[in-house]
Amino acid sequence: MDTQAPAQQMSPEEPPAPGDTKLQIVEAALRTLKTKGFAGASARAIAREGDFNQALIFYHFGSVRNLLLAVLDLISERRMTEYAPAFEKAGSAPELAALARTIYADDLERGYITVLGEMVSGGVTDTVLGAAVAERLEPWIEMVQGKIETLVAGTPFVALVAPRDLAFGLVAAYFGVDMLSQLQGDHSRAESLLDLGTRLSALADAFLPSERT
Repeated sequence: MDTQAPAQQMSPEEPPAPGDTKLQIVEAALRTLKTKGFAGASARAIAREGDFNQALIFYHFGSVRNLLLAVLDLISERRMTEYAPAFEKAGSAPELAALARTIYADDLERGYITVLGEMVSGGVTDTVLGAAVAERLEPWIEMVQGKIETLVAGTPFVALVAPRDLAFGLVAAYFGVDMLSQLQGDHSRAESLLDLGTRLSALADAFLPSERT
């Protein structure tokens, strides 16, 4: 895939409006990544999935790489729109653990983890793509970091926890566990791990302030 300008972020609308050609193309690329993987997400395959001329891909996005990055932008915007308010509102470790289970179930049903896994695998051999994929994970790491800083404020954990490192580890663990579950075709271990997180969250909450801003 050739290097072109970064993909423009897409609207989180779903389904696409009849006249929204760019969003229709991104949706077709999303479905193609879920069913055919990164290796099978060619311009021809995406155009066939969306029933349009593949020339539209290059007209609107410049390259297939930019289009696939636009898929990640669309997924991220949808997830942020749906879950950021609940994440900001959550004021305890158990509430965050419960939200993590909800997000996991949603990601599993929509195939978002499958898409991210395919993009990560493509980024292993395409360094430009890999850097762009990593960049799109930063807002999630920063959001988790902010929540950790809020939770540990005024506690002894402030001196023990590096919020940035812990946020990176949590986000990496979430995606890593989900992608490994996809490879094994067995989500029971991921669900068991989430159950463990729920139990541990109650223990962690006992050490955190009972009232927070």
